[in-house]
Amino acid sequence: MIRKFFSNNLSLKVISLIVAIILWVFAIRELNPERTQNITNIPVEIINLDQLNRKELTLVKDPPQVVTIRIRGLLNDIYKMNDDNLKAVLDLSDIDWTGTQNMELEIEGLIREISLERIPEVPVTINRIINKPIPVKIEVIGNGADGFYVHEATAEPPSVTIYGAQSLVDSVVQGVVRVKLDQDEGTIKQSLPIDLVDSTGNIIKSEYLKLRQDSTMVTIPIHPVKTFDIRANIVGNPADGFVIDDIIIDPSQVTINGYASIVNRLTSLLTEPIDINNADEDVHATVNLAREDGIYLEPGQPSKVNVVINISETIIDAELLVNEAELRNIPEGFEAAVDPLSISVQLRGPYTHVQQLSSQGLDPHVDLSQINTEEEGFEPGMFELPLVLNVPGTVEIIGVSNETVTVNLQPIVEPVANMEDDTEPEP
Repeated sequence: MIRKFFSNNLSLKVISLIVAIILWVFAIRELNPERTQNITNIPVEIINLDQLNRKELTLVKDPPQVVTIRIRGLLNDIYKMNDDNLKAVLDLSDIDWTGTQNMELEIEGLIREISLERIPEVPVTINRIINKPIPVKIEVIGNGADGFYVHEATAEPPSVTIYGAQSLVDSVVQGVVRVKLDQDEGTIKQSLPIDLVDSTGNIIKSEYLKLRQDSTMVTIPIHPVKTFDIRANIVGNPADGFVIDDIIIDPSQVTINGYASIVNRLTSLLTEPIDINNADEDVHATVNLAREDGIYLEPGQPSKVNVVINISETIIDAELLVNEAELRNIPEGFEAAVDPLSISVQLRGPYTHVQQLSSQGLDPHVDLSQINTEEEGFEPGMFELPLVLNVPGTVEIIGVSNETVTVNLQPIVEPVANMEDDTEPEP
């Protein structure tokens, strides 16, 4: 009867089987239910960046380094999965656009029994790769030692080329190198790294912004400071009979800085050449200072000086020989004569005045007016009379070998007429 019951109730059999399956599934679900779960800190790996770069495209910034995914699966399967094997792959090989878009990530490391609730995405920004040159600025912090001058720093090369994502390259205005001084007493020469900065001075750092040369050679000359007297560099000689009396230089000193090896051996500074050849009067000149390489004027110091070279005529002694003297004021009815003269006259005066004089230029003469021929008892004969010499006011006579001249004064003898010539013939 029971057999008949089951053979005659097929529908009941099917229903029973379905109920059994449902009960089995329900039991399984209770023991190993299906669940969804978030997994955090899945690392993101970027691939095929080189292929992107070959298209002259690049990332502007890295996408998030980690992402969170939501998975679905049976509890036992979820427990079996090792989260450390999971990674999110960002493939850049198919990108041919610029701008910002969300890109799907491929999750590797999931077991096949586990599925993703939703494919994760990350925003990706792509730029074209460009390059441009930028200047290098040097920022000096601190000071050199007292008594030393710090010159302007220079960079070699003075500019560098950057390349990378266009938006990053466009934001850079210059490269900056920072140098710290600490009472330094010598020139600094160092290869230092370059920071890239924007218009507000903020440093820009990115894997997608690079320098073709990431350092520059910085030179900061630091030289000792010293004050020197100035000497006039005089070329040539004054005219004959003239000498340099004095040299006035304004300013008379100047402060410089320069290489220690040069500064330490200097005793003074010269001007550029001043030509006084054949000068017979004061020479006025405004000239540059002569500076050799490695010597620099301190700020505010003059590069030119005013020079006055006082030139005066020399005072010389000279000798003239007087061989003749004019006889003046010979008394009427007399005649006078002198023996040949040889009188040495010593003169002193300015060179040009003395050089122009001759013995006749002294106007040598003897004045006979002091002889009174009317005086009772006067007799002609030999008289010692002073030799008179005249010189310009700038010249003086400092010696005469003989101050008098012997004059022979005799009356003029009238010729006697021939008596025979004056006698008339007798008739």
